[in-house]
Amino acid sequence: MILAVCPNPSVDTYLYMDSFQLKKSSRITNKERFAGGKGVHIALAATELGEKVKLLAFWGGDTGQWIKTQCENLGIECIGPELSEENRTCYTIKTSGENDDTEILELGPHINSSDFESFISIFKENISEAQTISLSGSWPQGAPNNAYGEMIKICNEQNKPHIIDATGNMMQAALKEKPFGIHINKQESLELFGSDDPNQVLNNISLDIKIVALTAGKEGLYLRLNNQKKQSNVVLKQIYSAVGSGDCLTAGLCISLKNNSNIEDTVRLATACGAANCLRPELGMLYKKDVEKLKKEVSILNFTDE
Repeated sequence: MILAVCPNPSVDTYLYMDSFQLKKSSRITNKERFAGGKGVHIALAATELGEKVKLLAFWGGDTGQWIKTQCENLGIECIGPELSEENRTCYTIKTSGENDDTEILELGPHINSSDFESFISIFKENISEAQTISLSGSWPQGAPNNAYGEMIKICNEQNKPHIIDATGNMMQAALKEKPFGIHINKQESLELFGSDDPNQVLNNISLDIKIVALTAGKEGLYLRLNNQKKQSNVVLKQIYSAVGSGDCLTAGLCISLKNNSNIEDTVRLATACGAANCLRPELGMLYKKDVEKLKKEVSILNFTDE
């Protein structure tokens, strides 16, 4: 079982417009809603690929119940505390102009120490069954800065492999606990480690971190797994939207970790998962048939020191 932790789920909303310009009125022509949040995307992708998944989240108000129902309808077991305050709604602007895929992200509900302790307690109750754990995304307002750090401590104490994908203070605190694996992009790499050069970053991050996945847009994925390094990529003729691709890639990493895959199989699956998300209109979602097709098209290079 894969345990996907998503503290701050959202209703991801596509707003379709003929044009969108700053400081000008824009009229919405259509709107679509999807269950979202990084951990939700991971859960959806892994479930589509045939994995058993539990999704741990804070479920806030009517919005939270809507997200939960969408996930349960697809066979995902949802666990976690319920909140009276609504989960957030996040917006992606869809237009043919240069501002396409602009994202507007709400903060999410507030939690207190009791809510956090309940979340951690449920995490502890379910971790023994998990073969791999994903820790991803932001937290509701009021969460301690070391929230993921506490969860990583628990994972390490129980020797549970895990991958974290987070930003800012949450990620800084998490890194101090030596996570099993991390997923970052170039901008996050620059903020966390002072460099976005893949060779430099993968060489300098502590070997205590067994998996380092650095995604770099069109350059693809740079991966260090147990001190082996590979670069992988796949060329797409058409991209609908890249929103959620990193989360789908993380799902591929989690599945590979669960199956104890070698580095070539890991980069192939992860890259195919991230790319498959780009082919479909559903936000943060992939189809298994696309992944299987793209796995055959992924190019893999040895990533050697320069």
